[in-house]
Amino acid sequence: MRALGILVAAALLTGCTTRFDVGGGEWTKPGAQVAQTSLDEMDCARVAVDARPFPDTLVGGLADVVAAKIQDAKMSHDFDRCMSERGYQPTRS
Repeated sequence: MRALGILVAAALLTGCTTRFDVGGGEWTKPGAQVAQTSLDEMDCARVAVDARPFPDTLVGGLADVVAAKIQDAKMSHDFDRCMSERGYQPTRS
């Protein structure tokens, strides 16, 4: 039973962290070179990470997994908003 609990927790934790592709291929902007797009992506990733709260995890378990998912969603939203404010459009569908 304990092994099942560990497997469930591992499955829930998979994909908990937001990853930013800062290679210049996820966003487009007319006239922007790949190097500039990458720099803007790095700046926006930094802004999103800096704005993400990292509260102490006091509850543990599933509650922390839910909190991490919420924080990652906020960070992803902040990144997307930053790139949009700089005039970029996402290339992903």
